[in-house]
Amino acid sequence: MCDSCKGINTWRKFDTPDDYMNCIAYISQLTADDGDFELVKEESTCPLDKVKTENGWADEIMIHTIRCRNCGQVFTCVVNTWRGSGHFGKGRSR
Repeated sequence: MCDSCKGINTWRKFDTPDDYMNCIAYISQLTADDGDFELVKEESTCPLDKVKTENGWADEIMIHTIRCRNCGQVFTCVVNTWRGSGHFGKGRSR
C-alpha cells in the first residue's frame, strides 16, 4: 500500500442505513475526478449516485469497488439492504 491508501477510513460494519450512506459519500469523495482512487465499474453493481431510488434501495445487495491510482490497491464496499449489514475494507468482495 502507498501513502494514499494508508490513510483511508474503513467500516468494519454498517449499523444503520446512515452508516452506509456516509460511506458512499466518502467513496464519492475519494473517487472525485482529481482524487487518488477510481471506481472499478466492472466490479461495482451500480453507480454511487444511484444506490437509492424513489422506491428505496437500488438493489438488495450492492458492491462498490475502488482502486488506488498510485499503487493499485483495491477496497470494496458491500451492503445487504435486506438484512441491514455491510462493510467497507481492503481487498475484493468474497
